[in-house]
Amino acid sequence: MYRKLIFLGISLGVANNSVHAADADAVELDHNNSTLEEIIVTSTLHRSQADTTLPVNVLFGEALRERIGATLGDTLQDQIGVTTASFGAGVGSPVIRGQGANRVQVLQGGIGNIDASSVSADHANSLEPALAERIEVLRGPATLLYGNGAIGGVVNVIDNRIPTSLPDGIDGLLETRHDSASDQQVHVMKLEGAAGRMAWHVDGVRRDSNDVEINGFAINPDNVDVGDSEALEQLLDSRGRLDNSSMKAAAKTLGASWMLEQGYVGLAVNKLDNNYGIPAAAHAQHEHADDDHEDEELEEAEDGIRLVMEQERVDFETRLALTDLGVFNEIHGRISNVEYQHSEVEGNGEIGTVFEQDGSEGRFALHFNTSSDAEGVLGLQVSQRKFSAVGAEAFIPATDIDTLGLFAVQSIEVDNRIYEFGLRGERQSLQQTGGGCDEADTNFSASAASIWRVRDDTNLVMSLAHSQRSATVEERFSNIDSACNPQDVTALVAHAATQRLEIGNPNADQEQSTNIELALRKHLGAVTGEITLYHNDIADFIYLNDTDQFVDDIKISRYEQQDAVFNGFEAELSVPLLQSGAHLTELGLFSDYVRAKFNSAGNVPQIPPLSYGAELRHSHTHWQAKLRITSIADQNKTAIHEIDTNGYVLIGFYADYHLDLGDDEAFLFLKGSNLLDETIRHHTSLLKDVAPAAGRAIEVGLRWEF
Repeated sequence: MYRKLIFLGISLGVANNSVHAADADAVELDHNNSTLEEIIVTSTLHRSQADTTLPVNVLFGEALRERIGATLGDTLQDQIGVTTASFGAGVGSPVIRGQGANRVQVLQGGIGNIDASSVSADHANSLEPALAERIEVLRGPATLLYGNGAIGGVVNVIDNRIPTSLPDGIDGLLETRHDSASDQQVHVMKLEGAAGRMAWHVDGVRRDSNDVEINGFAINPDNVDVGDSEALEQLLDSRGRLDNSSMKAAAKTLGASWMLEQGYVGLAVNKLDNNYGIPAAAHAQHEHADDDHEDEELEEAEDGIRLVMEQERVDFETRLALTDLGVFNEIHGRISNVEYQHSEVEGNGEIGTVFEQDGSEGRFALHFNTSSDAEGVLGLQVSQRKFSAVGAEAFIPATDIDTLGLFAVQSIEVDNRIYEFGLRGERQSLQQTGGGCDEADTNFSASAASIWRVRDDTNLVMSLAHSQRSATVEERFSNIDSACNPQDVTALVAHAATQRLEIGNPNADQEQSTNIELALRKHLGAVTGEITLYHNDIADFIYLNDTDQFVDDIKISRYEQQDAVFNGFEAELSVPLLQSGAHLTELGLFSDYVRAKFNSAGNVPQIPPLSYGAELRHSHTHWQAKLRITSIADQNKTAIHEIDTNGYVLIGFYADYHLDLGDDEAFLFLKGSNLLDETIRHHTSLLKDVAPAAGRAIEVGLRWEF
């Protein structure tokens, strides 16, 4: 099927090229438009950030380069409404409005990032933030556009691996940076050029780091029985450094596009390797050793477990103007094929478990040929994946995962108002390899929103969305046999990352989310800002519930469902304080909060606390400096069996100086993180009490753009 789709796309490209060569009156796709950066790529409709009904964060240019971290969560954690779920230094998954993992869809160029990151908290996203040119974060339900895994939000990492325009000459970037907290060294290279009508792209990144330095103890002293000599020794040994937190990563990409008269057809190949450590505490408690081998196996566990990840990805993309078709005026399609594998290597060098997920995903959007005050899109999304896990922690059976989705979005502009409506239907099928426990669901989602241009510089946005989500493979099939029954207690396989024996729910009902939002945006002028209020009522919310049952001192947990409500707000404001000549001083204020409760009783687990702060910025022609202070409150609104998390104050600093080198430019930059050397434990992290974030860190770097 995918070969046919690729052939169809290439055929359309060739045919379209010949047709448009004879059509002098056709409207050409403008790839060099200076306002292109303002268009929200992830929204599908050609809307600017001010005129989209979606609450969205956009990072690009220097703002993105200064926030680049080792993981996607680290890169985005300063964005409004976004936090990170860390699992040691090598893993940082984004959490949006208190929802993450299988409720936040991570995309690479608009296509799902096919990996195992949603299956377990210790699995990293298989992408490299340092190669991104733009990252867009859609807060709230984006199911209409991107399907089952986007009920909480979307993170779209956009690069130019498939070029969309012909550069005038050879453009490039060379960058190196060093971080003191882990002796992390990062090197980035990017080159782009053209040969006739073909544009080409080459990039690469290499990242090496040692164990992370921390302030105080890795193990939370509040949870240690100091009367236990062994526990006290482990506490003292954890001081000052997070053991087994080093990492090595490398990625490289080669891409090219053939430019048509009105569009392009392109192909890219990417290879990513990642090797990172998991703090020993995540696995040591799960050693099922008998008395004769207990000491030996515990010693091996203390050496730490490494995750060795490999991914190969091929992307095909086309964007074409369709001037001869009366109904549609543009088609945009992308197909990705991914081969993903990671091995969990024990301290003695033996491979414990191998996770694999191979698959393809295609997404096509046809833009209707409508009047200037209306825009419509009809889309198709199809995905086929094969998931398997073999080894000591293979608690999920091999499963084929197929999805097919159809969606339509229509916007209409009437006077000073924009109305937007959307519908989506999606079919998901889970089939255990070789037969057994199979499940299939059909989801339907709908949305309605409006933008009222109160003034030329101010918009009022109101939206209502109803979204459905089917249970994922881990939520259904964890420790479930081929007869759709839980495994016998003696046969349960422990999930070391969560320190639990997890039991799925093969009969789980669909989650149904009803989300209401009200936002006020001031997007032009000296003073800009936005405030958003949201209410998200989720029926049959799927979560992992800890029971009071144990097997060999390992807790049994079951995927269960309860109705839950998420309420919250997000606010940010930017105000100029002083402007004199080439000098500009600005003040930014920001805050976000989410409160998540079950309707029956109790709180939803792993919800981030209130955060608020300020950023003082000063810029000049050749330099800029920023001081950012963020206060994270205590989180004491915890779920059953969850421990309170202390708050902290985070102070960061950034400065850079621009050097003109003829037509080129170099940037010398300095970045300081956690300048107060606080002990930072993210409440969203399963390892918050054994693996805090890095202590004080100073990063220096040099970037040359040519």
